Amino acid sequence: MESFRRASAAVIGWRITGVVADDPIVVPMPEFVHRLVGGRVVDVTRHGKVMGIVVRRRRHDDTIDVHFGMSGRVIVNGRAPIEELSYAASDDARWHRFTMRFDRGTLVLSDPRRFARVTSAQDRADLGPDAWSIDLRTFRERLSGRRTAVKAVLLDQSVVAGLGNMLVDEILMKSGVDPRRSTASLDATAVAAVHRNTRAVLDRLWKRGGSHAGDLAVELRHPGASCPVDGTPLARANVGGRTTFWCPKHQV
Repeated sequence: MESFRRASAAVIGWRITGVVADDPIVVPMPEFVHRLVGGRVVDVTRHGKVMGIVVRRRRHDDTIDVHFGMSGRVIVNGRAPIEELSYAASDDARWHRFTMRFDRGTLVLSDPRRFARVTSAQDRADLGPDAWSIDLRTFRERLSGRRTAVKAVLLDQSVVAGLGNMLVDEILMKSGVDPRRSTASLDATAVAAVHRNTRAVLDRLWKRGGSHAGDLAVELRHPGASCPVDGTPLARANVGGRTTFWCPKHQV
């Protein structure tokens, strides 16, 4: 997401000359984006998994929120910051679900699986603090009193915004925490480790190119794969409604 935001920041200062918003699943409110034609982009932000494109028109700011889902990506003037996602097909013009045309180029949302959404910023009210910037004290407060599995809590965007399935598995592997553990069972040391590794993993994987580039990478997410930390065969189960991999030896 941060890679997408930085690539999209190129359109700051550009004036919108038109939009293509013909997919009712990806763009459920086409009238909202159409009325921003003529406005100028003044900022591109990110909160969790949501990218905001701030448009100023007649001294009033509106924000288009772009949710990329599993398989969406951004293309600015024909170039994408991530050329191909490991869990989606490569690009094709028929998968261009939303296009913003500017006086200096285009921004395209491409998504072969149609999981992406383009909405008004009003829909982000339920998001928790951003995972990349949350401080330890706030992190502890957000986890406090929750008795469900720690993985399910970290995936809950209303608790902490920005963590997906593969990221949480990577964070808990680095922290030595079993994803099935009740969040209430984590002591202060374990919570601090999860917080510390959240920032460390996000920093590292952003530089590598995304959540698919972790040590617990796509090629290890199958039965019989070995833990990248100690070589133990990885365990697999459904935790928090998501397929989860962890090491039964060092994650306790």
